[in-house]
Amino acid sequence: MEILNGFLVGLSTGIFITWFPGMLNMQAVATSVRAGQHKAFSFSGGLATVIGAQTALGVLFADLFTRHPAVISGIKSWAIPLFLVLAGIFTWKGYRARAARKAHIERPYKGGPFWRGMVMSMMNILNIPFILAIAGWLIGDGLLSRAFLPRLAYVPGTALGALGVFFLYVLSADWISRHAAYFTRNINFFLGGLFVVLAVIQAIRIA
Repeated sequence: MEILNGFLVGLSTGIFITWFPGMLNMQAVATSVRAGQHKAFSFSGGLATVIGAQTALGVLFADLFTRHPAVISGIKSWAIPLFLVLAGIFTWKGYRARAARKAHIERPYKGGPFWRGMVMSMMNILNIPFILAIAGWLIGDGLLSRAFLPRLAYVPGTALGALGVFFLYVLSADWISRHAAYFTRNINFFLGGLFVVLAVIQAIRIA
């Protein structure tokens, strides 16, 4: 029963951390609009695979993070330059996409969508301390057992919960594109601005 509970709690966690629109969700939408649902589903699989790995780091190795808080501090410090680099990349992609639209050029979708999803998800490194904080709260309140197997079941539960949400975004991509046309056309600029804001917030938090 504890193993099943760990899986269900993980499922809820995966839904919670991906439900609201964010970088990963909107990239899944953009992939669906640009390359089709099949590639968007594969892209989503890559996103969820890395979330599962990040969950494993946060839950199965919680003792390591607890004994060595410098690991989390290092992750937070490296997040600032990473966010700024990503802001530059997405802003550059936004200008390229705008120029292509003006020139009526349809740029081909390059690369395997699954691997692209994994790379995109790996950029979101702050998921590790975030999941660690959620798992710590769940364990502290007795909602997730401290035993190894329930914590192990928590990992695929979280990955599947996230995958389900990404699939919903992919299935709703046409509706989102029609009702948020300006946003989807300029998603790279929004993501670039988001990363700048995240870098500033992170700098303030560790100052």
